[in-house]
Amino acid sequence: MGIQVRWHTTLIVVPLLAAAGFAATASAPAPSGAAADLEPAHTAAVRNVGVLPAEPATPQAMRNPSAAAGDPTDPLSQTPPAMPGDGFAILGDGPLAIPELVFYAYRAAEMQLAINSPECGLPWHLLAAIGRLESNHADNGRTDVLGTLAASRTTPDGRVGPMQLPADVWERFPSDGNVDGVTDPQNVFDATLAAGAWACADGASARDEAGEARVAAMFDPSPEYLANVQKWSAAYKKGAEVAPAAPAVPPTAVPTPPVVQIPTTDAAAPAAPDTDAEQATEETTPAAPGLPMMTIPELPEMPCLVPTLCEQ
Repeated sequence: MGIQVRWHTTLIVVPLLAAAGFAATASAPAPSGAAADLEPAHTAAVRNVGVLPAEPATPQAMRNPSAAAGDPTDPLSQTPPAMPGDGFAILGDGPLAIPELVFYAYRAAEMQLAINSPECGLPWHLLAAIGRLESNHADNGRTDVLGTLAASRTTPDGRVGPMQLPADVWERFPSDGNVDGVTDPQNVFDATLAAGAWACADGASARDEAGEARVAAMFDPSPEYLANVQKWSAAYKKGAEVAPAAPAVPPTAVPTPPVVQIPTTDAAAPAAPDTDAEQATEETTPAAPGLPMMTIPELPEMPCLVPTLCEQ
């Protein structure tokens, strides 16, 4: 019976899905038969949208241990460049660049394995080195938004997916690395987590050089493969450690206008206000337009009720 490897914390899933730009509708199965002919063109296009542009790309050739030495198409002939002092960026452009979504798959598997198999200590850069040699990081990131390969990978001997897992290994460790409810060996999240579960099974450790060699030999026991995995793993580890980060842009401060002091002299001193002129202005200022002018009627003269007092 296969072991279903599941996420155990939403703290890992939520930022992962947000950073990779996942779309919930993309997890629907592709239609087949007559239904496929009726599928809107824009819906079909969504399934092929990945992190990288969707232009056609030739998948990397499968590894061929018996190929002639120096064959540029054989991944075993492709080694990382010498690392300069400031390193290479892991995300972006450059010889150590990993497609963003595929990079998240390696890191997500590392974090989940730290929960499932804490004694193993399998690092993401070792998984990345194996993924580099097995499929050139999922055909250089040609996946849909959930991480499934645009073109499935299956070798004549039955190895499947971007990590080229043996068929019996996938049957033992079917994994749902992107938590979409589907286990698919052609999905980079599922395949990477399954590869890690295989490498960490039965309490095995990958914390030292011997553990790293053991994991590499599970995919290919040849000395050439081990040497190349170690080179790529070390390059990715160093590149992630020393690659310069994007400089932070300081906030733009709004300058406060200076206060200009105007010197005062007797000649330029302001004149005292003319109160008589202001009063005259107030008396002659017409009312605001549209408002009626208020007039107070004159009161009649009070009659003299006590003549004696009026004469005084």
